[in-house]
Amino acid sequence: MKTTTIYLTLALSVVLAFTSCVHDDDYSIPNLEVEEPSIEANTTISIVKDMYDGSLVDFDEANNGGELIIEGYVVSNDEAGNFYKILVIQDKPEDPTAAIQLDVDVTSLYALYKPGQKVYVKLNGLVMDELNSVLHIGAADGTSVGRISAFDYDDYIIRSTVVATIVPKVISPSEYNDNYINMLVQIDNMQLSSAEVGQPYANADNTFTKNRYLKNCEDNSQTIIRNSGFADFKNELFPVGQGSIVAVFSKYNSDYQLFIRDTEDVMFDSSRCDPLFEDSFSSGNLNKWTTYSVVGDQVWYYNTFGNPNDSATMSGYSGGNKANEDWLISKAIDLSGVSSATLTFQTVKRYAGNDIELYMCTDYMGGDPTTDGTWVQLSADFDTNINSWSSWTDSGDVDVSAAAGGNLFVAFKYTSTTSASSTYEIDNVQVFGE
Repeated sequence: MKTTTIYLTLALSVVLAFTSCVHDDDYSIPNLEVEEPSIEANTTISIVKDMYDGSLVDFDEANNGGELIIEGYVVSNDEAGNFYKILVIQDKPEDPTAAIQLDVDVTSLYALYKPGQKVYVKLNGLVMDELNSVLHIGAADGTSVGRISAFDYDDYIIRSTVVATIVPKVISPSEYNDNYINMLVQIDNMQLSSAEVGQPYANADNTFTKNRYLKNCEDNSQTIIRNSGFADFKNELFPVGQGSIVAVFSKYNSDYQLFIRDTEDVMFDSSRCDPLFEDSFSSGNLNKWTTYSVVGDQVWYYNTFGNPNDSATMSGYSGGNKANEDWLISKAIDLSGVSSATLTFQTVKRYAGNDIELYMCTDYMGGDPTTDGTWVQLSADFDTNINSWSSWTDSGDVDVSAAAGGNLFVAFKYTSTTSASSTYEIDNVQVFGE
C-alpha cells in the first residue's frame, strides 16, 4: 500500500471552488487546515455492517452505549456531479474487505474529502439502515436514515492527514455479490451495449438519472452504469470502444450497478468485441430468420418471454400434441473476413418431447431445408430441465469455422409427435469471428 502524507493549507481558490458549488444552507464554511487528529478507530466497517439485522441501528444504543469509531478511505468524488450528498468509504486503500455509504447534507464534498482521504467516523449520534439493498449511515430522521447536518458533519467525519492511493479491486461480472457494495472496483473487457452506441452518458435534455448498459466481452453479461442528469459530463458521448471501467459498485434492489466519479474512470481504448451476428429478439420479430414448416400447422414465432425478455419459440401443442417438423434458419451470416467462427446461444425447454437439433450450412437457397442445402448437425448444450421456465442453458462455444470465408446459415430443427410436444425458447444467438 502506497500512501502519501500531506498537509492541506488554506487556499482561497479551494474555498471559492467550494462555496461556488453549494447552496447557502448546504454547509458551514470549513477549516481546510488539517492536523492529525488524536483519535483511533475502535471497530471496523465490517463489524458495524454486521450489526444490521433488518431494522434501523441506533449507534447510541449499540455497544451498550460505548463509543464507536470506524476509519476508512474515501472512494467517491462528487466534483463532476455524479454523486450527490454522499461520501463512500472503504476500509483499506487496496484489497478492501468492507465499505459503507455516509449520507451528508453537504455538496462539493470533494473540497474536503478527496479520493484516498483517510477519515475517522464517530458513530455515536448516528444511525444505520438499508435502503434499496444498500446500507447507509446518517443522522436519525424519524425511523429512517437522514443526512448528517451541514452544521456539524465535520464533528462526525474527521479527516486524517493521510491521503492514500486507492487501488481499485479488480472483479468480473461473474463475481458480483453484495460484499463489493460501495467498494471502488475495476471491471475489464467492458463496452457499451451495441444498442446504445452513439448515446451520451445521460439525458442531454433533462436532469433525470439515466441507466446505460455495458456488455462484458468475456461472458456477454450485462451491467448497469447509472449516470446523473446533473453530472457535468452528461452530454458527452459514451466511448464506443472496449476496455476497463473503474466505478463505485452499488446495487438497487436486485440489480447491481456502477457509479463512475468522472469520465476518466471509463478507459475504453480498444476495439469493440461485437459479434458478426446477434439476435436477442428484442426487435419484436423474427426478421433475421427464415421459418420453414415441413410438417404440421404449428410454426416458430416471436415470444415476449425470454432471457431476460423476448425469444424465438416453438411448440407442437395446440389443444393436444401435434406432429411437427419446423426449422428456424438464420439469414446468411457473412464470414468472408474471418478465418474462424464460434456460435453461442441459450435455450430453455418445457414439457416432455423430442430434443431440438442444431445444424449449419453454407449453401442454403431459402427453400425446403430437407432438400435445399448441405446441412451438418452440430453438438451443443441444450436445456434438459422440462419442469422450469428459468433453467436457461448456455450452448457453450459451437465451432462453425467450416463456414469461414463465406456465408453461414444456422438452423434449429424442432420435431414433435402426437404423443409428446415440448416447448423450446431460443435466445441471445451470437456468432463471433476472428
